[in-house]
Amino acid sequence: MLCDLHIHSWHSDGTWSPEQIAIVCKEKGISCFSITDHNLLSAYPEAMQCAQKYGLTCIPGVEIDCILDGKSYHILGYQVNTDYEPLRSLLKEARTVLDQMSDRLIAAIEHSPFDLSHPVSMQDYLSYTYHPSRGGWKGLNYVIDRKLAHDFDSAMALYSRYHITYEKSAFPSMQETCKAIVAAGGYPVLAHPSNYFPLDDTLEENLLKTVQAGVQGVECYYPAQSEEYRSRCTAFCKEHQLFITCGGDSHGEFQKDIDGIRYEIGAASVDSSKLCLR
Repeated sequence: MLCDLHIHSWHSDGTWSPEQIAIVCKEKGISCFSITDHNLLSAYPEAMQCAQKYGLTCIPGVEIDCILDGKSYHILGYQVNTDYEPLRSLLKEARTVLDQMSDRLIAAIEHSPFDLSHPVSMQDYLSYTYHPSRGGWKGLNYVIDRKLAHDFDSAMALYSRYHITYEKSAFPSMQETCKAIVAAGGYPVLAHPSNYFPLDDTLEENLLKTVQAGVQGVECYYPAQSEEYRSRCTAFCKEHQLFITCGGDSHGEFQKDIDGIRYEIGAASVDSSKLCLR
C-alpha cells in the first residue's frame, strides 16, 4: 500500500480541495494519505469522507509551526483526535501568529512605503479576498495583486526586508506542540529534517535534540532528501524506535517545482511496509 502523508489542501496554502486530493491519490495509486495543512484541521471531516468515497485510507494530520532553541520547525501530528479542544486551542494560537506575520508586513509597508505608485493599507488588506484555488496565503496574494511582488520569492523577500521572520514570531515551543499532539492521541513527527539540519557529522545529534523535545518520528522520505540523507534518518529512527514517515509536501499547483525538485503527490511515496511504526 503506497502512502503519502504530507499533503496540503486549499484550506491552508494548497490549490486543491480535499476531494481533488483524494482523486489524484486514487489516480496515482496512493492508497493511504494525510492532509497536513498548516496549523489547521478544517479539511476534516471532508477529507475522511472523500477517502471513503474513493476507497482510500486517510490518516488525520496537521503541520504545526513551533520553536526550539530560537529556531523555527514544523512538526507533523498524525492520528490526532481532530475534536480534541486543547489541540485545537494550540492550533488556533499558532495559526493566529502565522496570519499576524502578514498583518505586520502590510502595516510596516503602509507606514514605510517604498513604492508610492502602489500604495497599500491595512483597511484595503482587511477587505481583500482571493480564491483559495490560487494557493499560497492572503498576505502573499495581496502583495502580488498590489504589484509589490511578482512571485513567491519576491514576496518572501518583502517579509525579510521588514524583518518579519518565523523565529521572531510567538509560535508555541516544540515541547508544548508535541505534548498537545500526544494528548490528542496522536504522534509528533519532525517534518523535512533537511530543511533544518545539514548532512554532516552533527545530523544525528541534531535529530536527538528534537526527540528530547518530544518528537516520536522523522519524515525520512522527502523529495529534497538524498538517498544518503534518508538512509541516515531511517537508521536513526530504527536505533531510537521512532516512526519513519514519508511525504511529497504537495501544495497542488502552488510551489510544485522548486530548484528542480518536484513537490507533488507521490513524489516521496513509500510502501507502508517500509514505514516503521515502532
